[in-house]
Amino acid sequence: MTLPILDAFFASDEAFAKELKTKLELTDQQIERLRSVAREETSKLRERDTGYPSGTTEAARELAAKRLEEIIGEEKAQQLAALVRDRWRGTESESANVTDAKTVPGSESLPSTPNSVPTDTRVVVNAPAYRMDVFENGRLIRSYKIGIGYPEFPLPTGLRKARAIIFNPTWKPPDESWVESPSSQVKFGEKVEAGSKLNPLGLLKIPIGSPSLIHGGKNPSKFGTFASHGCVGLTDALVQALD
Repeated sequence: MTLPILDAFFASDEAFAKELKTKLELTDQQIERLRSVAREETSKLRERDTGYPSGTTEAARELAAKRLEEIIGEEKAQQLAALVRDRWRGTESESANVTDAKTVPGSESLPSTPNSVPTDTRVVVNAPAYRMDVFENGRLIRSYKIGIGYPEFPLPTGLRKARAIIFNPTWKPPDESWVESPSSQVKFGEKVEAGSKLNPLGLLKIPIGSPSLIHGGKNPSKFGTFASHGCVGLTDALVQALD
């Protein structure tokens, strides 16, 4: 977990702060301090054409662990990191925002061992290689070069179920520093309609655990590099092949 990821949970999930209070028994003051520190770290980041001027994901995680321990102690910091990981590995219903969706078949037989040879239907994302492979009944049918999340917004690891493909998604810019930057043409909370040039999601999105997605809308020049805030980026033409 990194501080920008923590900030994303605070910004996108109203129930997250309440869960910290009930499950981790954090005080309102501790929660507000966590929110402030996460926002401060995120505000240092500014998206540029070549990506953030940043270090590594490991360095971002070490910084997060240090700051969390300063605020809530080592034990609570570990519990918070585990809670975020559990939420990240979950799936989204997003039924209220679905323009058109369908269930993804073959997602009920996920093995418990990562890196095993798939025998079912699945998508395998190899973040270090900037590659995504699609298997159908154990057979590799497609392989893509992709754009991945910046070091401070890494892709989640582990196994997860993709329950839906959401077509023509609208987009609400999150309360994040890159939305507030001078070059931004959108505002926090403003609904960006499907098909708009300002909508970064393209023609469809596949939730893979909030706040991460597989989605279209990317320029091919972004493949093989950092290109998103915790998502897998493809062009619209390529992502449609997942339908």
